[in-house]
Amino acid sequence: MASPLSVMLMVPSLCYGGAEKHVITLANKLNSDWVRCSLVYLKPNEAMLDQVDRSRLDAVISLKVRGRIDPRAVRALSEHIDRLAIDVVVCATEYPTLWAWLATRSTRRKPKLVEIFHTTVFGSRKERLLMWLYRWIFRRLDLLIYVSLRQQQYWQCRGLAARDSAMIHNGIDCDHFQDLYPPSVKSTLRAQYGFAPHDFVVGLCAALRPEKAHSDLLRAIAQLRGEGLKVRCLIIGDGVERARIEGEIARLQLASYAAITGFQSDVRPFLASCDAIALPSHSVETFSIAALEAMAMGKPTVLSRIGGAEEIVVDGETGFLFEAGAIDQLADRLRRLADVPTRQRMGTAGSARVRALFTESAMMQRYAELLSKLAASPDQ
Repeated sequence: MASPLSVMLMVPSLCYGGAEKHVITLANKLNSDWVRCSLVYLKPNEAMLDQVDRSRLDAVISLKVRGRIDPRAVRALSEHIDRLAIDVVVCATEYPTLWAWLATRSTRRKPKLVEIFHTTVFGSRKERLLMWLYRWIFRRLDLLIYVSLRQQQYWQCRGLAARDSAMIHNGIDCDHFQDLYPPSVKSTLRAQYGFAPHDFVVGLCAALRPEKAHSDLLRAIAQLRGEGLKVRCLIIGDGVERARIEGEIARLQLASYAAITGFQSDVRPFLASCDAIALPSHSVETFSIAALEAMAMGKPTVLSRIGGAEEIVVDGETGFLFEAGAIDQLADRLRRLADVPTRQRMGTAGSARVRALFTESAMMQRYAELLSKLAASPDQ
């Protein structure tokens, strides 16, 4: 029997985020009969460390990076690659890819380098400028993995290339994300935030960061309440933007109609207690895991039309799409979901779509195929 493939998975940190969650899923679920995994995180944010199944991994390593590029940490990464006899380094997002490329300049082994690219539109000028550096590095990668067809088309039209590329949609554990909560549990949770059973509750489940555009949803909620609609907003999560978002709630006079849950290790009861989910991101989002989780739980989902949103939501059938930043459009889509039969029909269709197309098992199979093929390919 051939020796198992040795794969190093790299993330910027273990903070809460879609890319980080994606890599932890790979670390926990890749078939241990044919692959041995290690997990490396650069910065010492360990919020999701308890979700890592250490029993399945050869090593879990923090490089404790404090600055942008730390020569000491680059040397340490090189040593780990040689010590663990790594065959393939898989990086989530651009920053770890830079580190992996630097580290392999001085390793005895020359592992294959893979980037899982999660970005379509960059939010800041700094990020757009850095992409010119990453373009140069990407050309030297063995494999570039996109997470949506639209994203792949967007970047290939702009000349982004590696030695090879592929597309693998994000997938989720649909057995885990089911709405099995009785009405009594949902009513009790709603009551904690002053929401009644008959209120129309729109949720937003995302880290409180600028690009997630929580204020857009709050402005749409304020507009709908001004029309007399009994709509409420439940913001599930926490983050650096919390104080600003709380200020926006006060400014819009939504103190009695919007609530922030803070961080929740299990978001399922909170998703279950919502009637619909909105994700109004302006940038970064490419194939939202949060959207897949909400849809799997039968919640009609309203997404801004960025990245692979059109691959997730069938507009008018499983939820709605709108142009990012268009508050009137967002309010219009939510207004339509105030109708109970409409949102029930869309929620059922959305759950069926996720279970047919975006399962964790299908994603894992595709990664297994690609990594096995890559490891067997000759060095270039």
